[in-house]
Amino acid sequence: METKKLSTEHKVIRGIIMILLVACVWYFFPRQDAFHYEYELGKPWRYGRLSAPYDFAIYKSDSVVAHLEDSLRRQVTPRFLEDTSMLSQRLDDLERISASLPERAYLRLHEQLTNLYQRGILKGTAYDTLQMMRFHDVIIRVGHNAEVRPVDTILSERQAFETLLLDSTFSYLHSRINLRAFVESNLTIDTTMMNREYARVRQEVSSASGLVLAESRIIDRGEIITPQLYDILNSYRREEDRRQTYSADKTLSTIGILLLAFLLLHSVLLYLELFRPWINHSQKATLIAVGGITLMMILTSLAAEVSAPAAYLVPIGILTVVLCTFLGSRTAFFCHVVMTLLCAGVAAQHYEYVVIQIFVGMVIIFTLKDGLTERSQLMRVSVISMITYFIGYIVTILVRDGSLTNTSWFMFLMLSLNSILLLLSYLAIYALEKTFGFMSGVTLVELCNLGNKLLLKLSQEAPGTFQHSLQLGNITADAAKEIGANAQLVRTGALYHDIGKLWNPVYYTENQSGVNPHEKLTTEKSVSIIKSHVTEGIKLGVKAGLPDEIIDFIRTHHGKTRIKYFYNTWCNAHPGEEPDKALFSYEGPDPETTEQALLMMGDGVEAASKSLQVYNEENIRNLVNNVVDGLVASGHLNNANISLRDIQKVKASYVRSLLAIYHTRIAYPELNTDQNVSN
Repeated sequence: METKKLSTEHKVIRGIIMILLVACVWYFFPRQDAFHYEYELGKPWRYGRLSAPYDFAIYKSDSVVAHLEDSLRRQVTPRFLEDTSMLSQRLDDLERISASLPERAYLRLHEQLTNLYQRGILKGTAYDTLQMMRFHDVIIRVGHNAEVRPVDTILSERQAFETLLLDSTFSYLHSRINLRAFVESNLTIDTTMMNREYARVRQEVSSASGLVLAESRIIDRGEIITPQLYDILNSYRREEDRRQTYSADKTLSTIGILLLAFLLLHSVLLYLELFRPWINHSQKATLIAVGGITLMMILTSLAAEVSAPAAYLVPIGILTVVLCTFLGSRTAFFCHVVMTLLCAGVAAQHYEYVVIQIFVGMVIIFTLKDGLTERSQLMRVSVISMITYFIGYIVTILVRDGSLTNTSWFMFLMLSLNSILLLLSYLAIYALEKTFGFMSGVTLVELCNLGNKLLLKLSQEAPGTFQHSLQLGNITADAAKEIGANAQLVRTGALYHDIGKLWNPVYYTENQSGVNPHEKLTTEKSVSIIKSHVTEGIKLGVKAGLPDEIIDFIRTHHGKTRIKYFYNTWCNAHPGEEPDKALFSYEGPDPETTEQALLMMGDGVEAASKSLQVYNEENIRNLVNNVVDGLVASGHLNNANISLRDIQKVKASYVRSLLAIYHTRIAYPELNTDQNVSN
């Protein structure tokens, strides 16, 4: 059966979306260093023999350089600026109160202030720091001149105040004047000169501790990375980055990232086109697939910038659950593999990331192999994923290190949170259902609840149609299982396909009880009423908020088939006249999916089975073959994704189901009343 090709408009829209998504991947993809090795201190070297391609210096680590700089900085003599105006201001303050002081006290206080400010006064914190540095001398700049003073001549503000307070000449005046107001720091750190000295110190510190000659061996596979080898590898990385020709390499790197993003995302579209054409035809479905992969890659990139383990916090399994629910397990697994490969490019330790995420993806698919039909399944997925994450992480640690001594509890925390976040899949599924009209297994189960308002009304007002729908749901679901179609979907479609008959139930034979209202109508009027159950059903479905996929079953269950009873009746009543075939045909469209084709075939078979006089295997098989083969020959199944091989399996399934429905039972023997009484 053929599948409709994408229109030019759809191809253009899809191309624009692909360009935008590829650009997003490029923007968030980390720029690769010229040095492409990953290594950790104390871990074995996982690559082959590494030799120096050229001479390069062995740079000291930042911590060593910082320690050396700190040691030399401690040897720099402290430098201060002296504010000479401070003494003048305090002597002016003293002059203003001189009239209230004895001459002897005035002269002594003048002398003490002059002496203290000439020695130098520092604030308490600066003075304490100076004492801890244990310098003998300091350099004090006064204007353009600098002089060296012993450290022990400098006073703190507190010491200067105590000196005044303990002077017996004017100490008795403390209650009359505020001696503390005469003491203020006149020394400040000379920041300009100190920074100049520190810059000189940094120049004196050599950042190199040795030299690696060209073609000499650096490290070989399996060697433990010691601190010395770690410095050499860091130096090699630094030299590689320095030698990189940024303009050319940046262009090539950009081209590489764009090609990687395009090939991986396009592989999803190619997979859908080749193996899932019915999904490929849906713009919404393809957008969820490729857009979801891109979103997870962006989130992983942002998390990886925080820390390497944080990349595992991003629950990429949510997209796998969503795709498994809406698009099937095989499509979900293919997309999970593509998503893992793309995310691994932005995560640290690419190999370990791929192994762990592929492992978890397989477990999610196995757990949801039949789709998501119960909320409790997500809890099982979360728990099983957490266990799988732990096992995968431990296995990769054993492969890499040969021991479990380097396991990280923070990594276990990230993996645990990742598994818990998988529970958000339910919210994502609900949001997509409401936004894009997708339908999950949980929704299908809810729609199949016979207490549903619409189904309850159907059972009460059109009981014959309701029983027909129930029976049709059972036989089509069994047939769907035979060919791997969605049994729950076709069962739900069968329950709602005839709800349009609620508009006028008595005009349909299954709801009649001896009275046929069509006998009083013209053929044209009867045909109009019969056809209207499709349009009225669509209206009821939209009003009840049924998903589009279920409404499609209402729209396509008769396709463009002819209403044979009234067509033949009209032809018999008008011999020699050409009938209006459009008048006697449903408006369609014909089925476009496997499940819709199953419903059309099953609806015809189940309805026709009511007309059999004798129910045996031969009659039922002939009926099934006639109905189904007639639909195939008339081309009503040409647009559906179903093969002739599958149709043969479906016919066999319908035969088995109808035989089970119309099986004969042995007659129960009657009790001999006379014998029972005599006994």
